[in-house]
Amino acid sequence: MADTLFNFTNLGINLKKIIASGWTNFQRNSYLSFGATGIMALALILFLALLSVQFLTSQAVVTLRDKVDISAYLTTDATEEQALRIKSDLVSLSEVYDVTYVSKDQALQDFKSRHTNDTLIQESLAQLDSNPLSASLNIKAHNSGQYASIAQFLEKSPLRGVIDKINFYENKGVIERIESISNGVKSWGLGAALVLAAIAVLVTFNTVRLTIYNQRQEIEIMRLVGASNWHIRGPYLTEGGLYGLFASVIALAVFYPSIYLVSDKVAAFVPTVDLFDYFFTGLPQVVLMVAFLGIILGMASSTIAIRKHLKV
Repeated sequence: MADTLFNFTNLGINLKKIIASGWTNFQRNSYLSFGATGIMALALILFLALLSVQFLTSQAVVTLRDKVDISAYLTTDATEEQALRIKSDLVSLSEVYDVTYVSKDQALQDFKSRHTNDTLIQESLAQLDSNPLSASLNIKAHNSGQYASIAQFLEKSPLRGVIDKINFYENKGVIERIESISNGVKSWGLGAALVLAAIAVLVTFNTVRLTIYNQRQEIEIMRLVGASNWHIRGPYLTEGGLYGLFASVIALAVFYPSIYLVSDKVAAFVPTVDLFDYFFTGLPQVVLMVAFLGIILGMASSTIAIRKHLKV
């Protein structure tokens, strides 16, 4: 029991010395430390900005998807029974999320409501003897990639004769553009994140390499007096971790005030999105993620530098 307690105490003392040495290296190379921390902070800020852009884009895509549907316009002589039969067939499809039947009378009422302030249109409608509009079926799919199969189903329907027009082919370009935006954000976002990580690792690697070079005589003395590999390598790992830790603090200190300032401007373009509220609600997760990412990048860079330039 006493031996175990002694080992833990000794380990704590050694760890404290290693961290202190790493902090000394960080302070000693003040200009290099400032540069490495600043560039890593910039990389983390860009990473957070990328998360913001990805969130905004995904929300915009979701909003557009919610607004996109296809409609089957029926002929003027189609009966309500035929329309409801087509609706029943559509509801049975696994791809279909919702189907809304709009009767001729409802279509006319909606048209009048949309043009309440247009006197010419209102007078023209009043002079008509019959309803010129046709009934329609508005169809929502679970995802935009399923609209093509729904359109094909309508083309092959036994009641195709009472379907005057399917507007999927008019909306097809919009749907494909939405899918392209969604896939593009994922691909470019991943690529940008990897580039930023590579830049941060390269800068920190060079900083730690210079530290090792400047302290080569001290390292040689530590070898001669029998210092363990852990005691020699530990301070440089700590130094890298400190770069990442301070970089994450700077990045968060810049990022949150920035999104607070731009949140209202973003809301003017995407009213359903509150950017600041999204990141403020997830503050603990964002802080842990950025701190973890910064420390891992810093320590990974130090590990590469140690393996390449520190032969112990």
